Amino acid sequence: MEAKEFAVFADRLKTAFPKDNLLATRDQMDWWFDLLGDIPFQTAILALKKYALSNKFPPSVSEIRTIAADLTGERLPDADEAWGQVNNAIRRYGYMREREALDSMSEPVRKAVERIGFQNICQSPYEQLNTLRAQFRGAYEAEYRRSMEVHKMPELMRLEQASVQQAALPMKEG
Repeated sequence: MEAKEFAVFADRLKTAFPKDNLLATRDQMDWWFDLLGDIPFQTAILALKKYALSNKFPPSVSEIRTIAADLTGERLPDADEAWGQVNNAIRRYGYMREREALDSMSEPVRKAVERIGFQNICQSPYEQLNTLRAQFRGAYEAEYRRSMEVHKMPELMRLEQASVQQAALPMKEG
């Protein structure tokens, strides 16, 4: 969103939560704009409306970003939806077409499946299904947390993080 649009967003935030002295300084405005500026204006306003209708206390940047991601369909599946992706891939591709099955899954689901092993999932006896599902849930929740950290980040911050990680690589080797 543009700076002028963010000013409207900030005004709506202050109006929705008048008791909370939100975004009172220029630094606070700049900080929130830095963290939310990549979200389209209409999406940010709708996220704020959804939040304000169901909460008494003001939102954090993270809460606005999460709602905005849900609105744009960029939401990551929860553990049950992820397990559904795994089962759909197995039904569609079977154990012989592992690469195609893995490619059909969202990234955190694929990583969790790779940790356990696609063939292990496919060939597990039915009576071990609950154990296998619990193992998947544990692996997926770890991947989900990692993905959410990155998913909520503004694009510019993702690039900054990648450059910091790239710069740190030689230190790890030495």
